[in-house]
Amino acid sequence: MSIYATWLTIEHPDDWIKKLKAEGIRADVIGDDSEDRRLGSPWVYQGSHVLPSESDARGGWVEVAAIPDFITRDGRDDGEGPHDWLRLNVGESIDIRGCVILNRPQVEELRDTLTQWLEAEERA
Repeated sequence: MSIYATWLTIEHPDDWIKKLKAEGIRADVIGDDSEDRRLGSPWVYQGSHVLPSESDARGGWVEVAAIPDFITRDGRDDGEGPHDWLRLNVGESIDIRGCVILNRPQVEELRDTLTQWLEAEERA
């Protein structure tokens, strides 16, 4: 059993439902799955020489997970809130995934970089 709790998954619900059903697992969306709440799946990477387009193929997922504070180890008390480790998964299919663990300073740097990108002037 994983000690990580998922905080965010960017993937179209239909994509992960198909993957689970292919594994023989019954799955469906519970709650509001209206179109305006779906981010959809990321765009498929086509190489560093290709400028992406909204009409390009989509697939895969991005997932962020953390270790809740109730997960403990004998002789260790990390205090309140999630532990200072964040799991970042990126995948193209159910079998191909990249998974890394980031500590708090690395997550802060990633956050700052993403904020800088978001605050850059948007192209028309």
